[in-house]
Amino acid sequence: MKVSREQFEEVTEAIWGEISYQNSLPRRTEAELTEDTTREAHDVPGFLTLARRYERLIEEDWADRPAPVEEALHGLRKVAAIYIRAVAYCGVRYR
Repeated sequence: MKVSREQFEEVTEAIWGEISYQNSLPRRTEAELTEDTTREAHDVPGFLTLARRYERLIEEDWADRPAPVEEALHGLRKVAAIYIRAVAYCGVRYR
């Protein structure tokens, strides 16, 4: 199945909503005021670790419920936003 431009724009709008929400959250490093700045994802390994954690939560939620499709889609939007944030922070590469 090919993704249409309309589908892409609908998806990116939903992900932008998630990124806007994430932008409104306090950063953990600001909230905790520690010297350990590694608690926030700043590089590719950090973002991969963060995304995998949320992917596991989605998998566990799906396994524990009869049909949590809607909840899984919310989780998928969160993970997609994490990956987009990673590309934005770490550098966009064009194909």
